[in-house]
Amino acid sequence: MEIKMEKEKACKIVFSDIDGTLLTSDGQITEGTKEMILNLENKGIPFILTSARSPEGVRVIKRMLGNHAPIIAFCGGLILDDDGNEIYSKRIPLKRALELKAMLDKDFPAVACNTFGGEKWIVDDRDDWREQREEKIVGFPAEIGSIKDTFETEGGIHKFLLMGDPDVMTKLAAVLARDFSELQSAASNPEYLEITAAGVEKSEGLKTLCGKLGISPEEAAAFGDGESDLSMMHAAGFGAAMGNAPENVRRRAPMVIGKNDEEGLLKRLKEIFKD
Repeated sequence: MEIKMEKEKACKIVFSDIDGTLLTSDGQITEGTKEMILNLENKGIPFILTSARSPEGVRVIKRMLGNHAPIIAFCGGLILDDDGNEIYSKRIPLKRALELKAMLDKDFPAVACNTFGGEKWIVDDRDDWREQREEKIVGFPAEIGSIKDTFETEGGIHKFLLMGDPDVMTKLAAVLARDFSELQSAASNPEYLEITAAGVEKSEGLKTLCGKLGISPEEAAAFGDGESDLSMMHAAGFGAAMGNAPENVRRRAPMVIGKNDEEGLLKRLKEIFKD
């Protein structure tokens, strides 16, 4: 079902998740999609990469794409302009981050812990196969370090990415809900938990950036394939889930478009911006 608003308002900005949305399953951007996005930019319509990734993880894709626009990292926890200047930031306080890490070390030692803040990404063991897999996905290496030494000056962190066996992660999620209820926890898949400060949402990133640019959220398009993308889809006037999204995401999305491996994003952009 088409959204009535599309007949009443022009779309002036596009927000897109990266993995499973912009990228194909083999991590590529199709030439047609790239050409469309750059053509939109030439017409003054920004294409905003919006991801749970760190800033550098987003920039890896931005360089593949070749566009010039702000980015939203850490699911809305950090917004940077095209030159890398901070527009918005919301961190987990350092004290609370240290308490959570101490709990992990004591009660869940088998869980791999990635800690992100701004441009920094630290882990406990780079030889862990899960960390090596993550480095391959994002295209740059983590560093070994402690939360206190690395993030004391900044006063906090932007995100924990925790990785473990699904049954362990289910137990961990219950502990986090009980003992760290003021933080947000999202399962991007059964083996991953992403922890951010309360109120960090992709929808808030969308609204913040639209406000700065003088654009109404109703004049924005937003696409994604995960639970963390739903708030962004519903905040935008042109929101949609990818056809490859899990069923529970597709069911709750404002509309569903084609799959990432079938140029679903490109086809929908052509519909929205048809002459």
